[in-house]
Amino acid sequence: MAKLVHDARMTKAPDNHRLSTGLKAAWGLGSIGTVTVLTVNSLLLLFFMTTVLGIAPALAGSLLFAAKLIDAVAAPVLGGWSDATNTRWGRRAPFLLAGAFVCGLGISLVFNPPAALAASSLPWWILGSLVIIALGYTLFNVPYIAMPAEMTDMPTERTSIMSWRIAFVSIGGLITGLAPQAVTMFGGGRTGFGLVGYILAAVVVAAMLCAFYAARRTRIVTGAPQQTGFKRFGVVFQNKPFMLILLAKVFQLVGLASLTASILFLMKNVLQTPESSIGLYVTASTIGTLGAMPIWVRIGKRFAKRDIFMVACLLWSCLTASWLLAGAGEPLHLILLRGFVSGIFTGGLLLMGQSLMPDAIDADCKRSGVRREGVYAGAYSFVEKASMALGPLLVGLILQSFGFQPSLGKDVAQSAEAIRGIYLGAAVMPPILYVISVIPLWFFKLDDEPAVPQAAPNPAE
Repeated sequence: MAKLVHDARMTKAPDNHRLSTGLKAAWGLGSIGTVTVLTVNSLLLLFFMTTVLGIAPALAGSLLFAAKLIDAVAAPVLGGWSDATNTRWGRRAPFLLAGAFVCGLGISLVFNPPAALAASSLPWWILGSLVIIALGYTLFNVPYIAMPAEMTDMPTERTSIMSWRIAFVSIGGLITGLAPQAVTMFGGGRTGFGLVGYILAAVVVAAMLCAFYAARRTRIVTGAPQQTGFKRFGVVFQNKPFMLILLAKVFQLVGLASLTASILFLMKNVLQTPESSIGLYVTASTIGTLGAMPIWVRIGKRFAKRDIFMVACLLWSCLTASWLLAGAGEPLHLILLRGFVSGIFTGGLLLMGQSLMPDAIDADCKRSGVRREGVYAGAYSFVEKASMALGPLLVGLILQSFGFQPSLGKDVAQSAEAIRGIYLGAAVMPPILYVISVIPLWFFKLDDEPAVPQAAPNPAE
């Protein structure tokens, strides 16, 4: 059984498990790295491969899917491995350190294929680089998302931790969202994407090293021998609240990946706006998320997180479907308004979803007395990778079937049928999938979840 170890680095007494603001912020900074990796895969790479490298959309989507699927199998194994690890840095920190540098290497490689590389070899270079990115992401993210459940035993404190994460997720999304504009500033094409790739790699490494610092400063929970093989994941299937959250996340992540993979095509080929528009859109979204975060935290202390999560899902779905009303010549203020309001709803979605997950993981610990956060983090990472890979694959297949024409850095007029395919990926699939995700959330319930989360527990219970 894993146990808590007292450590002089703890800044608060272990009986309340309150964390300092600096520790929460340092841990949350790691999310700039994770969201940058995810957004590189979902926002930039499909566009880069089809419009700069000239790879067919279906093949490009398949490469993204294959790399994620290969790595998804490793995620549950690594989760159990990190649970059983004991070092002077704790269970998670060594994996965070290794993942930071592997992710940086992969991002640098994927945007900088050798110019002399034969066209037939180019997909293999991309696939190899994608596998390196995916492995680095797993090394970092599985231990990273396992940490909140063991950093504190207080559900309201976990919500506070997650508010820092969501704030930095928004900032990471803004950094990546400005990438298309930066590509243009650096000359566009391979040169522009190559330089942006190096910049994003540096951002990822720096952000992840901040989380590594936090992992070394938080309380230490020692590992213990775990079940071997896939038997260890039986506990995940027995945890009904966690499985319901996981099922909802499948639909949401596929929908989000579909929208993210389609948004650049929507802006360029449907709305016919300049590259700067996506940066402005993401900036507006980030302002909405950051501005509304304190409000979501306060709402989360007054109402059940699950109910807030469901409402945010439905509101986000309605807003995303409104892209069907947009077309060429769409006023910039309407694009920015969509971004701002989307950011508000996204903040609620992310905060409530991310704070419910460690609560569900902790329910297993309370029931069994065994700390196996890494197993749950590995299971979630598997679902996240498979789902986020499925979105670009579906968009690639849709674009191919609707007659989208790839290019080599030149503007190519797309047919009306191809435009309908872009609408399908950006404004039809995502809201439908988010509405479906509300169904498993309806049945989600923690046995010890109070109606008002901050209420003190009854000592007699």
